[in-house]
Amino acid sequence: MRKFFSLQNVIFIALAVYLTILLCNQQGTLTAKMERNQELKQQIASAEAQLTELQEEEKLLETDAYIEQKAREILGYVKSNEIVYIKH
Repeated sequence: MRKFFSLQNVIFIALAVYLTILLCNQQGTLTAKMERNQELKQQIASAEAQLTELQEEEKLLETDAYIEQKAREILGYVKSNEIVYIKH
C-alpha cells in the first residue's frame, strides 16, 4: 500500500486528473466555437444572397423602364399619347 502512494504515483495521478479536466474544458470550448462557426457561415450565406439580390436590383434601377415606371407611380407622369382615367 505504501508503494501505491509514492510521490511519483501521486504526481502522475494528479497530472492525469489535471489533463483530463483540461481536455474536457477544451472539448466544451471547441464545441461552442464550432457552433459559432456554423452560425457565422449561415449569416455569410444569407448576406451573400442579399448582396446578389441588391446587385440585381441595382442593375434594374439603372434601366429606363424602371425610371419610367417610378415616374408614373410616384410623380403621376403620363406619355403624351396616353388617355388618363381618374377614379373618384
